[in-house]
Amino acid sequence: MAGRRTAARMQLVEVDEPTVASRPTRHEHNPATALVEPSVVPAARPSFARLARRWWPVAAVVVVAVVATVLVGVARDRAFVDRIAAVPGLVRPLDGVPEVRWDAPATPHPGAVLSAGGALVLVSAQDGRWLVTAHDAQDGTALWSQDLAPVERSGFESSLVACPSRGEDVGALVVCLVTEPRVVYSDDASIDEPAHTRIVALDATDGEELGTWEVDDAMVRAGRVGDDLVLVTLDDAGHAVAERRSAVDGDVRWTYTTPDVLESVTLSRVAAAKIARDVVVVEGVVTTVLDMDDGAVLTVGAPYRNLQVVALQDGFATWATVGGGEVHEADGSQRFEVDGLPVPFTLDDGSAADTLVVDDGSRLRGVDAATGRVRWSTDTMLDVHARVSDRLLVSGLTRFGVVDATDGRVRWVSDAGDPMPWTPLTDGALVLAPGLAPDGSVQLLGLGLDDGVRYWALDLPERVQRIDGFGGVLVARTADRALVLG
Repeated sequence: MAGRRTAARMQLVEVDEPTVASRPTRHEHNPATALVEPSVVPAARPSFARLARRWWPVAAVVVVAVVATVLVGVARDRAFVDRIAAVPGLVRPLDGVPEVRWDAPATPHPGAVLSAGGALVLVSAQDGRWLVTAHDAQDGTALWSQDLAPVERSGFESSLVACPSRGEDVGALVVCLVTEPRVVYSDDASIDEPAHTRIVALDATDGEELGTWEVDDAMVRAGRVGDDLVLVTLDDAGHAVAERRSAVDGDVRWTYTTPDVLESVTLSRVAAAKIARDVVVVEGVVTTVLDMDDGAVLTVGAPYRNLQVVALQDGFATWATVGGGEVHEADGSQRFEVDGLPVPFTLDDGSAADTLVVDDGSRLRGVDAATGRVRWSTDTMLDVHARVSDRLLVSGLTRFGVVDATDGRVRWVSDAGDPMPWTPLTDGALVLAPGLAPDGSVQLLGLGLDDGVRYWALDLPERVQRIDGFGGVLVARTADRALVLG
């Protein structure tokens, strides 16, 4: 029997069949034929090989196209992540439900948290001292710490340490303002120390002190611009003095002193991502707008007009209750009149930059940035806080939502029910907003930017007072600690 199968196999292998399809159908169920089937298959290989040789360039092109598409998508996503992370105050896009990575002591006041050289720098009051400590942003490891001043002492006004930033990574230089208070009362009648501010510049890498200098006049406002500080102080005669000075040694870049004695002065430094030009605004009897670069006077408002000023990506805008609003070029010349004041975005990625968003109280209007022509109008009492990915993040006391920046359409609105403990922010794809768990505890919600769909909820520790972004890092703060989320 075995010999017959062998013979049959030998005989069939020697048969020259033109194609596999030409085999007689009567052999399909013949056991002998079934045994030789593997020997018949090679007869079809030359045909397949010819097809492979003919079509492999097409297949290769398809594979290359698919790979290229994937790579372009990855590159686009990476570019999006990098762009969002670079915007002051925005959060690096989250890839899932965040969690508390680490926490460390920090106070809740402005200037108590900043990103510097990839590290997170925290200001805290510990054991009666003001400490500035740099931490690894990933795991919280302490990299260095500096003791800058004592905390408030009996007989003195409150002391304070603040390291200003706009929420961006400030780079290699940490600059802190140390408010050293005057004596309120003392047994020594000869003590008459005025309040003054000490500026300390630290190396972000190791905390080494690079320079220190003092400001003796009363500090009104301070803001950081690159490696400089812009200060507005009030001298003994009551004049406001605006200066831009080197943060390391205090060298004066420019200075401006108001001609009139002012009863009150404020500095309004409107700064956001991709704004080509910042301005300094000194308010008093008149409002004076100064060029951030050289201190030149750009415009002066009428006396007692209470002029409001907003820096734009190209130029600035002013508005007064009496007199209306104007959009100005970078040199101060008028571009066009506007019925309202363009929105001063807290967070801004520069998208939809050809449209100015004007808030007149009961509605928002999109205005052509070049001509002033109204493009759209939307009735809403909510305030705009952020512009990202062609969307406007709006919020009020208990409600928040998203408006399309290109056509003014309300995408969605959500009602938190109770007053929100902090203003919602965004990572460019999600709205990061406060919410309540069934047991009443506070949560952080991740809601779709376009549709408000809830993707996740993170339970937060008690007493979270605010959540902000610093160098793309999401930071929640209580009264005495900073919690890094990611």
